[in-house]
Amino acid sequence: MDVIKQTSENFDFSDRMNFYLLTFGLLSAVVNFPEGYSNSYPNTSYKSFQRMINGSYIARGNEVRHLVAIIFPTHNLMSNKYSQFQKGISQEDYIWIWSAILNVWFLGYFFGTFLTPCLLENMGRKRTLLCSNVIALLGSMLSFLSVTISVPELFFVSRIVASISSGLSFGSLILFLQETSPTEYRGMTSFLSENTFTATTVMGIGFGMDTIFGKNLPVLTGISTIPAIISIIIVIPLRETPKYLLINRKNRKAAKESLKFYRGNTIDADAILDEMLLEIDDKVCSEGSILRSAMRVLRESHLRTPFFIGCLSLQIVAGIWPIIYLSTDIFSKHFTEQASQSASLLFITASFVAGMCGMFIIERFGRRTLMLWLGFFNIVSLMLFVVFEQLSSLFEPLKWGCIVAMTLFGITYGIGLGPIAFFITSELVAQQHRSLVQSMVFASWAFIPLFIVPSSLSMTYLFLNMPETAGREVHEIVQELLARTNKKQVQQLFGIQMKVCSTKIKSPIYFCGTGARKQGHNLK
Repeated sequence: MDVIKQTSENFDFSDRMNFYLLTFGLLSAVVNFPEGYSNSYPNTSYKSFQRMINGSYIARGNEVRHLVAIIFPTHNLMSNKYSQFQKGISQEDYIWIWSAILNVWFLGYFFGTFLTPCLLENMGRKRTLLCSNVIALLGSMLSFLSVTISVPELFFVSRIVASISSGLSFGSLILFLQETSPTEYRGMTSFLSENTFTATTVMGIGFGMDTIFGKNLPVLTGISTIPAIISIIIVIPLRETPKYLLINRKNRKAAKESLKFYRGNTIDADAILDEMLLEIDDKVCSEGSILRSAMRVLRESHLRTPFFIGCLSLQIVAGIWPIIYLSTDIFSKHFTEQASQSASLLFITASFVAGMCGMFIIERFGRRTLMLWLGFFNIVSLMLFVVFEQLSSLFEPLKWGCIVAMTLFGITYGIGLGPIAFFITSELVAQQHRSLVQSMVFASWAFIPLFIVPSSLSMTYLFLNMPETAGREVHEIVQELLARTNKKQVQQLFGIQMKVCSTKIKSPIYFCGTGARKQGHNLK
């Protein structure tokens, strides 16, 4: 701490902020490394993981078969029971295992975000960030160990541990950056978090290529331990944020020292602290439970609106995750393995470069303008990808349009859509609600794209179109489905007015009368 303090005392405000922007940039990179890197290297190295998983079950199948043969030498049937593992697992089994390994990240992330508000309010931003970095180091070590000894189950556990750390670190990092930065630098420092995430994703996709570390899984996974250690070293000498000390801990003296630590002695600390005090919500009960606070967020409009804005903003960018995971596999339909890996690297590199440009335009154009326009072009890019992908079967050169569309998706995401979606919530709520609302948004995001939205759309369609089949003949059900396309014709044929079952308002048309069923037999 003394080293950083003595070095920074010689700087004026501008130089000091440049120094801390570099420090915060490095901090963001190493803190976001587990999430960006660990979720991107499977994109290009998935075949190496397939060989590792398959080889692990082959080896264990041989060992089990040999052990059974020793214990039961006369029972050939029991020994042959395990002979199937000598050929490895089936493609279907591998898909289930690999999908579980990839998608367990969201469950761990949800658990981490669930813990975030409790830790942030009780331990503070700095200590929560430090705790998440220690957990990230543990996850990185388990990941390295799992591929070294070829145990897929341990790799599964390592991703759970790493995702918990990411759930903790992402929310705490954004709050830490925003609460230590002046208003005019807030957008730029907030961009650092998402830009460094994209940068680590570039590293993951690049390092996962066969020409680099894609065929050397211990090196590929072991790299993540280095930034985990660096993140711990960086966080230790930093101070707690001045806003947390002032508003949450009500320690004005410590807040003033923290403010001067980050912004220098030339500032008017008292005036800045008085400005911060305006964020206090007098209606907040400090003794209230998390559940009560969450209910208040949903009940009061000025808190509920930011929550919905945060959830819907993240829903717009939810497509980035399957693309980060599977872009190489998606491109492989039309391109060679090496070309697909290169296309994935191009897409994520374009996103990173766009993000670097976005840091300098965020304050000029504003959040709302960028969010709406970039969101529109982001959706258009996905539509273009679908068009090019479908038409490429008719005219092969159109397959290159898939790469162009995916690159456009990465650019619109990186230049502003992705970063704004992740930090906008923290700019919409007061200090005392910030960690809770942001954690609620991130926790919701883990379930909205995976379960809630698809399930809601499915239930809506089923409610509107699914007929009752209990106690009915198949031909009656088919006739009902046909009747929905021309209700007037059916009424004329039946000679009756079709009725809707009273138990379902605005539900599909059901033939409730027995006469309708009898006449239905004669409908051709």
